[in-house]
Order: sequence, then structure tokens, then C-alpha cells
Amino acid sequence: MRDLWKGRGIWALVIGAVAVLWSAPAMAERPSLDNVDLVSEQVTRLESTYLVPAVLETRYRLESRFNDAKVAYLLGDYERASILFVSVLDAPQIRQFDSYREALYLVGDSLFQMRSFRAGREYFRELVAEGPGPFYQAGIVRLLETAAEIRDFGEVDDLYAMLDDMEDVSPSIHYIRGKTLYDEGRFDAARPWFQRAARDETYVFRARYFEAVTLVAAGHLAEAADLFERLTRQAPVRQDDRRVRELSHIALGRLAYEDERYEEAVEHYLQVPRTSEYFDRALFELTWCLVARGSYRAALRNLDILLVSDPDPRFVPQAKALMADMAMRLREYEDARRWFGDIVHTFTPVRDELREFIEHEDDLRGFFLDLVREDMEGMGVDYVPPLVTEWIEDRALMEDSRQLVFDGQVTQADIDETYEAIEEIEAALALGSSIRAFPVLEEGWMLGIELEARLMDLQYELLDWELTQVQPLLGPADRERLAVLDARLEELWEKESATPRTRDELLERDREIEQRFRSLRSEVDRTAFEIAGLEELLDGIAVYMRQESVRLSESERVQVEEIRRELREEVRALEGERRELSRELERTQRAFGARDESLVRQRELRDEIQALQEQRAEVVDAQMANLQAQGASEALAVAEARRRLPGMKRRLDRYFDSIDEIVEERVVDIRGILDSEKVLLARYQTELDEWTGRTETTVASIALWNFLHVEGEFDRLVRRGHVGLVDVDWQRLEDARRDREDLIDLKLTEEEMIREAFPDVR
Repeated sequence: MRDLWKGRGIWALVIGAVAVLWSAPAMAERPSLDNVDLVSEQVTRLESTYLVPAVLETRYRLESRFNDAKVAYLLGDYERASILFVSVLDAPQIRQFDSYREALYLVGDSLFQMRSFRAGREYFRELVAEGPGPFYQAGIVRLLETAAEIRDFGEVDDLYAMLDDMEDVSPSIHYIRGKTLYDEGRFDAARPWFQRAARDETYVFRARYFEAVTLVAAGHLAEAADLFERLTRQAPVRQDDRRVRELSHIALGRLAYEDERYEEAVEHYLQVPRTSEYFDRALFELTWCLVARGSYRAALRNLDILLVSDPDPRFVPQAKALMADMAMRLREYEDARRWFGDIVHTFTPVRDELREFIEHEDDLRGFFLDLVREDMEGMGVDYVPPLVTEWIEDRALMEDSRQLVFDGQVTQADIDETYEAIEEIEAALALGSSIRAFPVLEEGWMLGIELEARLMDLQYELLDWELTQVQPLLGPADRERLAVLDARLEELWEKESATPRTRDELLERDREIEQRFRSLRSEVDRTAFEIAGLEELLDGIAVYMRQESVRLSESERVQVEEIRRELREEVRALEGERRELSRELERTQRAFGARDESLVRQRELRDEIQALQEQRAEVVDAQMANLQAQGASEALAVAEARRRLPGMKRRLDRYFDSIDEIVEERVVDIRGILDSEKVLLARYQTELDEWTGRTETTVASIALWNFLHVEGEFDRLVRRGHVGLVDVDWQRLEDARRDREDLIDLKLTEEEMIREAFPDVR
């Protein structure tokens, strides 16, 4: 249709020249008027599909945002859920919101699942402060669990008092209350709550087991054994119940072992199946029972099984030493020498390396403090050599330390990523294509663009047909006016045709833009790979310096370390520039899309085209009364249909304006949320900085203590191996001496027997 207008000015002059030859209007085929009704229906459908729901969503914005947050929570995306829930709770009318309590609990639980215990605790406290109601008991449970996780029991007594005031308390609260009291070391106080929880079938196994554990901790061994025994005889219902029954057998085995009832202990350990997660533990403890009752060969078989089952690294030398002891008792000295020698061969080099490092490092505490700082900054350093790391990594204290460092890294990364996300969102909202943040509205906007183009084409089709009908009736002034309008329309159409007119064309344009940006991002990613290679190289230098420090003088080592730090700073700066470039690419790409500058200009062109078309329509309408009767009825029908189109165009304009208003309203709302989030982030950063200063000192002290402690353990292992080798040789000599004495005694005995049998023989 747009091509019809190329050269339209010449066409108008030709028509004017031959007009005198026409005696009646040309009877060209009339366009179908059904398309007018179809476009009207499509405008209505567009409004009902995209505009009406958006208006309702704006009206019920809080509920919509809460539902989005809850979906993220149920999908396990706790980070996104926590951000969305916080935006819900920041709303001014939040206390009148029906799901206010639920939002408090879910944001707290999202943070709890992310191990942000202290942040989550604030929301649980706010929930509990609301008083009894939905999620009240669940909030108390999480507060008790948080107290146990962070070892801060300062407010648990107040929580217990709240529970005491409640008539109907969930069994889960009784169970958690018992566990919290147990974690506090208040064993006698914990027992009644486990008994209460055990009245519910869901907790009967777990609660009874912990009740027995509290009895053991309090020294009531007979009562504990009776309770463990009852658990082993009770049929499990759930998988957790089976694990509790296996743990009960292990507990009974330990009690029997302590009471020197080895046969009974062996029977209980054998009840733990191979498929159990506690099988290795039961097998190891069974080995000591076998040793205690003198079943050395069976004990050796158990140790062989354990050594091939990927055991704890600390267990291996203990197992080998025990196997060597068993071999000595069985007089299998070559095996004993092999196992003791393996201990010496494995741990002597590491012990010597640790000793050398300790002797040459002037400030061990400062060294470990620097390591922890680097680790907390995300450099991933190792505190100790690999074998030492394997030896201490699962110690409870070291695990807690590592977890502290990890939590600090995760929290800092979360804060940094949130700041970056806020910057990106703010940049996207500042662009004309901010509608891309709302995909449904974006789709509605694109479909509106397509429908508007269809309406314009239909208007041309109808108006062109009408012009053919009234053309012979036009005077010179009308023809001149039309020529001017047609020339301007041709110019505008050329500009409008350079932009996409359908949803598919819009999407194709976006794909082409994405392809161009993808090639740019691939170059940035290649740079990221090279930066990662530099970081690995610097990490390798750090490892080399720790492993080969004996070959460097102190001044050389300090100089290398200084160069490494400078290079590290340069690499960090490069990485910062790369990240900023990557973000700039993202921001630039977001400038394209529905409602971007080019499409806004397109709609402005369409408005101007519409105004010119209405002027052409005025020329047509002025001649309608002069049409001959045979063509008047059809012309009037087309004119009536055509006159409906500007109303549809105005409806579309209102549709676009309404979507723009909704988008702007949401943008303002989001900006308000972002501003409040930046205030919270600044507070979190301050708290994290204070926490980091305390934590790095604590973790460095723990790492140093583990380092020195492991050196002592390695020394004891090496000495145990050497002593074992001496014991093997000594035992051989002792066995040879005893054998010689036994032979001499046997010879003397036999000689005495012969003398007594033959007294006459002298």
C-alpha cells in the first residue's frame, strides 16, 4: 500500500488532465468493509488482554509482587525471593496487607536458607512481636534454630516464656525447644520437651532418641540404654526413623563397650546395614570391640574394608597403626613393618616442611592474618599444605572457621551484586525502553504497533477507493490541495517504512541487535578468560613461595610478595574495567526494544500521517453529496466505515498512553524500592565491615592453632611409626628369646622325663 504513494503527485496531475473526458465516476471494486469490524474487534481484544489486567495489577500491585516473591521462594530461588519480599514489606500500606505475617516469615526463612541468620532473625523477631496468629509458632521455631546456629542463646528464655503462655503448641516447637536446651547444655531441662514432642508420630523416633542422648549426657546410662533398646525394637515408618534406629544400635554398642560387654556391643554394631550412612562409623567402633575381645584377625578384616571405602584422611594412619598392632599380635611382622613404615614415609616430609616453615617465619600470626584477609577477599588461598588441609578440614572448629569465611564472602558478594543490579536497573529505567522490564506490557505495546499499522493500511485502502469515486468531481483547488498532501505523505511514508511495522519485524530487529552485541560480549569474555589466567598464575606464585620458601632469602621473598601484590591490584583493576565495560554493553543493549527512541519517532510520524489523511478525507466528504445515485450508496457505506477508523486510532492512542502511564508509575515505584534498598545495603556493608574485622582475627588464630596442632599430631604419628618399627624388631627378638627359652625348657623337661623313665641308665 505504501508503494502506491510513490509518484502520487504525477498521478494526480494525469488524473486532472483527463478528468474532462469522464462523465461518471469509475466503478472500481469496492474494498471489503468486514476488515473494519475485524480491526475494531482486535482493538477491543488488545485492551482487554493487556490494558485491563495491567490496570488491575497496578491496583493490586502489592498482592502481585507478593505472589511473584512466593513463587520464587517455592522454586528455591531464595535470593530473588528475599529481594521481592523486602520490596513488599517496604510498602506503606503493608500492615493492612492480609499476607503481612506470611511475608515476614517467608523473607526471614529465605535469608535463613541463605545462611544469613542474623538478617533473617530481625524479620522473625518482627513476626513474633505481632503476637499470636498465623506463622507465630513457626517464627519462634526459626528463632530457636537461629540461636543454635549462631550460638547466641540470649533471647531463648523469653521465647520459652512466650511458649508457656500458649495453650496449643505444635510438636515441632516442643522438639526444637528440647534441641535448643540440649545445645545450651541444659540436659535435664531438655528431656521433658522431647517427651512431649514424642507424643506426635512425626517426632516419636527423633524425640525419643534425643531424650536418650540427654540421659547419657546427664549420666543416667541405664535409663538411656532402656530407651535406646525400645527404639531398636520399634518398627520404623519413615526413612528418618530408620536412621534413628541405626543410631540407637550404635549408641547401645558404645554403652556395652564401655561396660566391657563386648559380645553384646558386637551384636549391636552388626545391626547397622551396609547401605546405612553410619556403616563406616559402626564398622570402626566394631573393630575396637573385636580388638578388646582378642579377635585380631576379624579386626584386621574390618580395617581392610574401611581403608577401601574412602575414609576420613585422619583415620588412615590410625587404622594402619592399629593394623600393625594386630599383625604384631598375630606375629605377622613383615606386614607390621610395612604399615608402620608407610606412616613414617607419608608424614615425615610434611612434618619436616611444617617445622621448617615455623622456624623461618618470624610472625606466624601475622602470616595467617594476611592469608585470611586474602581468603575473605575471594583470592581462595590455602592456609596449609594439601595433606595438612585434608587432615584438618573437617575438624569442627576449622569447619566453623571456613564457614565464617565463606559466609563473609557470600555476604560481600551479595552486597556487591545487589549494588550492581541496582545500578543496572536504574540505568534500564532511565531509558525509553524501560517497558522491557515488564514483558507482558512490552508484548502488548508491540502488538499495538502492529495493529496501528494495519489500521493505517485499511484507512488508505478505503480512502483511495473513495478518491477514485469523487475524482471527476474535484475542482482545480481540490486537486492542488491533494497533490500537496500526497507529496508530503510520500515523504512521511518513506521515513515510516524504515521502521518495523509488525511484531515479527520488531523481534527480528531485536535478534539482529542481540547478534551484534553478542559478538561484542564474546570479545569481553575472551578478556575475562585472560584475566582469569593471570589470577591463576598469581595464585601459583603464592603456592610456590609457600612450598619453596627455603630457596629464597627473606628479602627476596618479601620482594616477590610485594610484586605479586602489585600485580594482583593491577589484575583487579583490569577486572573492574572489564566488568564496567560488560555492564555498559548491557545498558546500551537495553536502550533498544519496544518504546525506544526509533519507535517513538515512528508513532509521531504515524500521528502526522493520520492528520494528513484526515485532511484528504475532508476533500472526499465535501464531494459525497454530488455523487450520482448509482454509486452513492456504496460510497456512503465506505465513507461510514472509514469514518469509524479515526475513533479506533484514538482508542489506540489512549491504549498506548495508558500503558506508558502504567510503565512510568511502576518505574517510580521501583525507584522508590531501589532507594530504600540502597539505604539497607549501606547499613549491611557497615555491619559486615565490623564483622569482618573481628572474624579475620578469630579465623587467623584458629588457623594458626590448627597449623601448630597438626604439626604436633604429625610428629606424634612419625614417632608412633618409628616406635612401632622398633617394637616390631624388639618383639621379634622377644619372640625368638621366648622360643629359645621354651625350647630349652622343653629339652630339660624331656631329659628329665627320660631320666625318670630309665633310672638304671647312667
